[in-house]
Amino acid sequence: MGSLINKHNIFTISNSVSVATRRNWERLGSDDVKERCSARANKRMSDKYIIPKESFDNIANIPKIEQIIEQIKVAKYDIDDVLFSLGINLLTNTQVTADNLNYIKSEYDLKIIDDLLKLKLPDESDLLGLIYQCLQTEGEKNIKGSYYTPQKVVQSMISDIKLKADDRVLDPCCGSSVFLLNIPDVKPQQIFGLDIDPVAVMISKINYFLKFPLTVQKPRIYESDYLELPNLLNTRIDNYQKDIVENSFNYIITNPPWGGISTVNHFSTNDIKSGEMFSLFLVKAFEQLKENGKMRFLLPCSILNVKTHQDIRKYLLEKTDLREIKLHPGSFSGVMTHYISLEAYKKIGISETFTISKNDKEYIIDKKTLNAENYYVMRTTSDIDEQIINTVYKKKRYDLSNAVWALGIVTGNNKDKLSNEPKDGFEPIYTGKEIDPFKLKKAKKYVLYNRENFQQVAKDEVYRADKKLAYKFISKKLVFSIDDSRHLFLNSANILIPNIPNMSIYSVAAFLNSELYQYLYQKMFGEIKILKSSLIALPFIEITAEQDNELSRKVENIMKDRQNDFFELQKYIYNLFELSDYQINHIKKELYGNTD
Repeated sequence: MGSLINKHNIFTISNSVSVATRRNWERLGSDDVKERCSARANKRMSDKYIIPKESFDNIANIPKIEQIIEQIKVAKYDIDDVLFSLGINLLTNTQVTADNLNYIKSEYDLKIIDDLLKLKLPDESDLLGLIYQCLQTEGEKNIKGSYYTPQKVVQSMISDIKLKADDRVLDPCCGSSVFLLNIPDVKPQQIFGLDIDPVAVMISKINYFLKFPLTVQKPRIYESDYLELPNLLNTRIDNYQKDIVENSFNYIITNPPWGGISTVNHFSTNDIKSGEMFSLFLVKAFEQLKENGKMRFLLPCSILNVKTHQDIRKYLLEKTDLREIKLHPGSFSGVMTHYISLEAYKKIGISETFTISKNDKEYIIDKKTLNAENYYVMRTTSDIDEQIINTVYKKKRYDLSNAVWALGIVTGNNKDKLSNEPKDGFEPIYTGKEIDPFKLKKAKKYVLYNRENFQQVAKDEVYRADKKLAYKFISKKLVFSIDDSRHLFLNSANILIPNIPNMSIYSVAAFLNSELYQYLYQKMFGEIKILKSSLIALPFIEITAEQDNELSRKVENIMKDRQNDFFELQKYIYNLFELSDYQINHIKKELYGNTD
C-alpha cells in the first residue's frame, strides 16, 4: 500500500528549526533535535492534540468524535488510511454512483480499514476535515499553517455569492474544500482547487462526491504548490496546467497559510518585500482574477497594522479595488491570533474608500489618509477616536526608536535549566507572569546563569543594567515593570531601556502603563503580541524637570502600594496632553465599558 504522508513529508522537525538554532544546539552538545524541539516553548514543536470546537456543526458530536480519535490512536492506524477508509464509509452510505466510488478507490493505493468502514459516523458537513484536524498535533498544524476554517466564518464569506452559469471559482489552498462546496447553488464544473497537502486533496475529492454524488464531472482539485512556477522539472500529465495555471477566475476565495516566510521568488512580483506567504498568495490570486473578478481572503488580524505587512497593505490600496475588511470575533483553537476577511475587486478604477466592519459597527476609511508615513496602517476608529489620537500626536516630540531592546533568555530546555526552588549559585529569573504594572511579583523560577549553557541570550549589560523596563510579550494590554535590581528574565518577557530626553525611566513607565496609552495601543494596534514596532510608534512629549519629578514621585509611591497615586497619575497624564473631560470619559468607556 502507498502512503500520502511519506510522500508529502508533512512534518520534518529539522526543517522547521532555523540554522542559527541548530548551531546553538550543536554548540551546547546536543544531537537530539526532537528532544530539543519538544523542550522548547514553541508551538511548532508541540505534540499536543486539539479538538477544534469552532469547526463542529453540532457540539453534541464532540464526545463521539473524541471516541473515534481515541480508537484510531489506540490502533495506531496510519492517518491517510484512516481518512481514506472513513471516506469510503461515507461514500458507500451516500447515493454516489459506482463510477465515482471507483474513481476514488482507483486514485489512492491505500488500505481500507474494516473497523472504520463499518463505523456509524456522526452527521457533520466536513467530517473528514474535522477528524484530520483532530489527528494532527498542534506542531504539525502550525508548521503547515493548516487551520481549517470554521463553518460560521465560511458562511459569512460565501453566503451572499450569486454565481452566473459560466463563473469559475478557485481556492488555491482548498484544504477540505469547505469554501468551494458551500457556495450557494455552485455546480461541479465551476469548482477549481488545489492544496500542497495530498491528504487534504484526497479529503476534498471525497467531499466533492459527497456534495455531487451523481456528477460525471471529475474533480478539478490538484495537489500542488500554488506559488511554484511550472517548469521542465515538474511537468505534469494531468490537466493542472490547463485548469489552474492557464485559467482565470471570477472568484478566488481562500484561507492561505499564515506565518510562513518564502525566501524564493516563486513568481514574478516585486511588490512583496517581506516574503510573507499569505501576501504572495494574495498577489498571485489577484493576478489570476478575471476583469471584475472578486477575491476574498481570510487572514490574521496583524495584516491591518503590523509594520512588516505594510507591503501587502500598499498593494491592496494601490493595485486592487479593496472594498471591505471584516474583523471576526474569537480565534482558531490553538491559535492566539485573531482574524479578518477581506474583499477586493479587479477592475478599472479604484474606489476612494473601503469599509472596516467590527462588532456590528462599520467604519468608512478614506484610502487617501493611509500612506507610507503611517505604514498604511488600517484601524477601526470612530470620529472621536481619531480626534483623540490626533490631539495626542500633535504633542509628540520623541519616541522609543533610540531605546535599547532585548529578548529574555531562551534556555533551550527550561525543564533542565530552571529550578522551582533556590539552589546554591542560582538566582531568580522572572517570566511574563510576574510582570505587573510598575512592580515585579515574586519570582517563581531560579537559574544558574551561565551564558554558554543557553540557546539565546542578550548582552550582559542589558540584563545587568541599573534600571530597565520589562514587559509582557504576549498580552492584550501594555504591562511594564521597573527592574532596578539587575534581574534576569525569560523570553516570555522583553526588555526595554528607554532613552527619552529629560525623562526618567519612572516617567516612561508612567506613560506606558497609563490608561491613555492602553487606549492608544488598543485602537492603533489591538494585537495580543506587544511588538517593538508598535511601541516605537507610540508618542512621547516634551516634559519639564518638574513634571518628570512629579511623574517619578507618583510611580515610586505606586510601587510602595499607595494605590491612590495610580488614579492621580492618570489625571496627571491626561492633563499633560490637554484632553477634555469628554475625551477622557470616552477613553475610560472604551477601556472599561460604561462608567456611569
